[in-house]
Amino acid sequence: MTVRPTPLSCFVLLVLSLAGCADEESSTEVVVGLTTNMAVGFDFYELDRTLKVDGVALQSEHLSYGAGSLLLPAELRVPTAEDGATIELSLTAKRIGEDTPVVTREARTRVLGGQSLLLPVSLDEACALVSCAANSTCVRGACVDPFLDPSSLAAYDPAWIHSADDACKTASSGDPAIVVGQGQMAFATLTESEVVPIEQGPQGGHHVWLALRVTGLRQMGSKLKVSGFYPDLEYKLPPFSSQVTLRKAGDHCEMYGIRFQVDRGIAVETVRGLPLDIDLVLTDPTGDTATARTQVVIAPS
Repeated sequence: MTVRPTPLSCFVLLVLSLAGCADEESSTEVVVGLTTNMAVGFDFYELDRTLKVDGVALQSEHLSYGAGSLLLPAELRVPTAEDGATIELSLTAKRIGEDTPVVTREARTRVLGGQSLLLPVSLDEACALVSCAANSTCVRGACVDPFLDPSSLAAYDPAWIHSADDACKTASSGDPAIVVGQGQMAFATLTESEVVPIEQGPQGGHHVWLALRVTGLRQMGSKLKVSGFYPDLEYKLPPFSSQVTLRKAGDHCEMYGIRFQVDRGIAVETVRGLPLDIDLVLTDPTGDTATARTQVVIAPS
């Protein structure tokens, strides 16, 4: 006996079929994971990137550190493409005001229907000023084929960005830590209870120049909070916060020229010669945090 589906069961099958297609289609994507072990804003300042699908340019962007549009690591989502479509990405990184690229990078792969893939693309310090022949690109200092077989790519997971290496935070950099120093134009050591000079700022307040040596935190996008307390006066200085970019310096990163006002809400003559406790908290975009405390003595004159 032949059993014919009822109109209602046909409708249900149609809805389920369309839903299944939608799920398969929505899970088909390529996400580019852009990383670098170079210091953005120092080693390079601008980035031009072009994205092509099957040879057609879909995106062409100029990113600038000064404009706030260049932040790495970052994601670049490829517009929906058909199964088997070729994805091509070209990157050119430059210093400000220079025409010669510091580093270039090419990457290619194909879309796999029903799969969401992460295409890792790095701008490597070892590739700075390296020139590769046509149809090759520099990766970790060697010229290689820019094509990455989609079967070798990992499934896309938004959490990849939290463990991505950068100029200051790598798998070998250890736990987050900061060392407090001093200096406007370079890092200099600062000993506990050292007498520090203060200078008058353009708006009338007086400040000390602080500096940091940092390990285990991201090079870009970290938030710095500085606060102070005069124990002899039981007076707490209002804290200040700022988003910062670190400079790479060998096996660590640095920041200097941190202007901390020592007479906010209090007369400068009142604090001369007194000890000042300074607390610093540095938190990167992944939530990792390092803290430090030091005491300085404000110069008496």
